Amino acid sequence: MDRGFEHLRPREMNYEAIAVELIRALRGRRSRAEVSRRAGYRSNAVHRWEARRSWPTAARFLALHRALRPSARSWIERFFHARPSWAADLDPSSPEAVTAFLQQLKGKTPILRIAEHAQRNRYSVARWLDGAAEPKLPEFLRLVDASSRRLIDLVAALEDPAQLPSLRQHWTQIQLARTAAYDLPWSHAVLRALELESGPRGLAAQRAWIARQLQISAEDVQEALRVLEATAQITKTRAGYRPRQIAAIDTGHDPQRAHALKVAWASTALERMKSGAPGRFGYSLFAIARADLARLHALHLQYVRAMQEVVASSAPSECVGLYCAQLLDLGGNDWADAAARAGRTPARISPAVDRARRTSAPRALGRRGTRSGSS
Repeated sequence: MDRGFEHLRPREMNYEAIAVELIRALRGRRSRAEVSRRAGYRSNAVHRWEARRSWPTAARFLALHRALRPSARSWIERFFHARPSWAADLDPSSPEAVTAFLQQLKGKTPILRIAEHAQRNRYSVARWLDGAAEPKLPEFLRLVDASSRRLIDLVAALEDPAQLPSLRQHWTQIQLARTAAYDLPWSHAVLRALELESGPRGLAAQRAWIARQLQISAEDVQEALRVLEATAQITKTRAGYRPRQIAAIDTGHDPQRAHALKVAWASTALERMKSGAPGRFGYSLFAIARADLARLHALHLQYVRAMQEVVASSAPSECVGLYCAQLLDLGGNDWADAAARAGRTPARISPAVDRARRTSAPRALGRRGTRSGSS
């Protein structure tokens, strides 16, 4: 197993149990027969789902969710904290939306790797990702976990994870880890340092070594370790601190605190630049159309995804890197609308999704007919 993709290995989870609990949470106090009728069945299909005798496809479950939660914000927007460009032309409960969502989570990760982590046949995974076949709800949950480790964030976009017995403890752990990232940004840098392979043994030696690796004070390291231990992100042994495997932490969950976190790391980069620390720093000033500024943003996102793939496959882990970037209109204008007008599309989209986009609600091409990458 390539170490660089270990972050994709799913935790021990019972996806069928989670699917049943998700269906029950959506059903609430309604009877199974009533929900079955709302789902368009004459028979008591929901009873069979909860008994694990049959399963809805992911799209059918999402359609039922939309019918029972008509005023809820789109699950796609809640998951990504924004509406991806491909979602503009697709019904969020359609099979095509499910396919596009899975494609975005996959990125450039090899299908064979996802299939291995999902413990499913690679041909089945390939068909699900291309839209040639529809995954049942448990398989959909499995794919999300295998490709992103953000299964609990997906559940949170649909129902309260605290209401699902299988995920309640995991959700509490994620909330604590997210709070730690907001309250003490350096805690996650220290966590990354603990993943480096050249660290010494022994608590005192480890603390001093982390301080040198990150160029921060021993007191800051000690405080970060205290927070990480209190939030169950590391364990303390005689040999030293060891990181625990938890789900990926989505720091965009709280927009205001996420903004403060970006400011904190941008400030760190600025401080290092002012002190003459090694690194790559630069800028560029230019006159440009707002639609093309949006295209630059899309190109930047493509770069970030490529960078994430390099990070994911990198071995051995030898240092902790920090990447910060800014792209803005100095006039203070928000060019998000121009981004939408630019008609951005994912870097890769299956023929099935592309056909659905073109036949459902085609959008006008952007500036000079260019379509760029997704948000």
